[in-house]
Amino acid sequence: MLVITASALIWVGTAFAGYAIYLALIPQITAPWAAAVAAVILVIGPLGWAAIVNVRRPAQPSRPRLHQPDPRIAAVAPGDAETATLNLLAKVAQEKPLLAVVFAGILGASEALANRRNQT
Repeated sequence: MLVITASALIWVGTAFAGYAIYLALIPQITAPWAAAVAAVILVIGPLGWAAIVNVRRPAQPSRPRLHQPDPRIAAVAPGDAETATLNLLAKVAQEKPLLAVVFAGILGASEALANRRNQT
């Protein structure tokens, strides 16, 4: 919820900044050009920052390092998806029981909805 609120505040702040630039430019140029200049200013700022950060970043190796897959999760045949889901849930339950309860609840609710749709 905090991320959504922060994102909304950023968007509203950007909108007010654009409107302030627009209002400041209206006496010098026409309204459509003021809107275009305000948009360009608000786009060039973040793109310029991203370019500067990209240029200052150290060079990366030619091939990215990939992590090794978790050997506890075995490859699953397409027809055996339900068994694989239950096996994965059992493995999660061994390490994090509360998380497994949440996943089981979500899985049960999705199964109930799927069965309800199939019955109608």
